[in-house]
Amino acid sequence: MIVSASYQGLEVTFNEDGWFNATLVAERFGKEVYSWLRQRDTVEYMTVLAVDLGKINSDSVEEMNIIKQLESTSAASQAKLLTLAKKTGLVRTKSGPLENGGGTWLHSKLAVVFARWLDIRFAVWCDLQIDKILSGSHPHFDWKKSRHAAASSFKVMSEALRIVREEQGKIAASHHYINEARLVNWAISGEFKGMDRESLSSNELDLLAKLEVRNSVLLGRGLAYTDRKQMLEQFVVDHKTPIRQIA
Repeated sequence: MIVSASYQGLEVTFNEDGWFNATLVAERFGKEVYSWLRQRDTVEYMTVLAVDLGKINSDSVEEMNIIKQLESTSAASQAKLLTLAKKTGLVRTKSGPLENGGGTWLHSKLAVVFARWLDIRFAVWCDLQIDKILSGSHPHFDWKKSRHAAASSFKVMSEALRIVREEQGKIAASHHYINEARLVNWAISGEFKGMDRESLSSNELDLLAKLEVRNSVLLGRGLAYTDRKQMLEQFVVDHKTPIRQIA
């Protein structure tokens, strides 16, 4: 899952482990990631960090010491530095356009040192964002929790439907589950059709979960479809939640 945060109009993307798209950020500041990855100070820092994190063994420190004996601007030195940087396991490259997550991604523990190379204010902001992501307090995780709750409530509703029909001596076919899902979707969007839950806001997901739980209870009470439809619609009205068109 990709997490986005905005810095002065720039959308910075992180994954849930705090890795960030360094290519996207570097372009904003007119720099190139691999220029940073070919610097001795950078690679030495990465090497020591990777050893401490258990990603590589201490032999790589000696490898770095050998590279330091070469002319820093030589092609051989530059190539070896880049190779060692990749060896640390703190760099990942993903193909594809930037908007789809393509580019060079760096480990969360490189964020501040890399960001300082770009801009000190950005470095402070980046440090705070990663703290939020790793602690689970980033706004994105409110949505993630809501999405999980909606997925759980759908399972509850499906199980309630299965049990009710089983007690009636009937089988719950796939179209029965679809009809119940569309009923709840209608209560939110006003349309009896499938819904892209990934496009819903946290508030909409919360409402969806509540509606599914309520419909589960109404199913258990043996209420007819038309009665449940009316009651779910009234539930949305009572919560003063605006109904919008959701594809």
